[in-house]
Amino acid sequence: MNNSTPTFDLGVLGKSFFDGGDGGPLRYTPEQMAQTCEEMGLDLEITVRANGHIKPANVPDELPPMVEALARRGRKVMGLALDTVRPDEPHWEKAIRCAKQLGLSQYRHRGFKWEAGKPFKPQIATFHSYARDFAAANKEIGIQAVYQIHAGAQMAGGAAWDLDMILGDIDPKLFGVAFDARHVMVEQGLSWPNAIQLLAPRIVALCVKTFRWNGDLPQDVPLGQGNVKAEVIRQVIAAHGGPLPTVIHLDHLPAVAVPFAQRAGIVAAARADAKVLREWLGLPTA
Repeated sequence: MNNSTPTFDLGVLGKSFFDGGDGGPLRYTPEQMAQTCEEMGLDLEITVRANGHIKPANVPDELPPMVEALARRGRKVMGLALDTVRPDEPHWEKAIRCAKQLGLSQYRHRGFKWEAGKPFKPQIATFHSYARDFAAANKEIGIQAVYQIHAGAQMAGGAAWDLDMILGDIDPKLFGVAFDARHVMVEQGLSWPNAIQLLAPRIVALCVKTFRWNGDLPQDVPLGQGNVKAEVIRQVIAAHGGPLPTVIHLDHLPAVAVPFAQRAGIVAAARADAKVLREWLGLPTA
């Protein structure tokens, strides 16, 4: 019997603070980003978006020094969080080719949205066609796309059944699912185990955050204080059959730009969430 501790890649999404919440003016330098990740003890999923930390067109110039700076601190870029939705949008393919050359293996698709007032099934067919185009590019380049589940009436994939139909016959090695336990529990309620069972063959990554109900609305809170508990995370990992790349989302923090000199609160929040997650996963917390 093998009693060794499984190895997890644990990271943090650099959205709510490094780039001011999808559009703020603040950008940490590669050295500042690397120091912050070192202090948190986490790797990085970096936003590559029009209003992200790196603009898609600038990836060939700006991603390599970010990867190098993190490596000097013993950290890494786990993946890119793109704002790309359609395969005919500019720059995304250039970005993922650069990512592949730098040793990255995943990038995150922004997610499809329903067009209000139109039938769902024709939209699913369109989304599937787009996903097949992404998968074809991924196969040629040698990289994997992931689709993060999001809650909300506009977000395709939140029901789990629709995401299974959108991805259809696509190989998860080319385009898989980033299982977001918070969003699944908001959408699925007591039936969240069914979403895990349905999507298990497609799950290739895990997004971790939690919430409490505040009346009819979900309120984001730190890990250990909400409805997403260790049981959910462990069931996802068991259904997958082993460790997954796992990214903490600090959505319970205000989405405001935090200067590098004032990062202590951000670092502390990330370390606190990471400690809870490591306890859930049976990993050392020191």
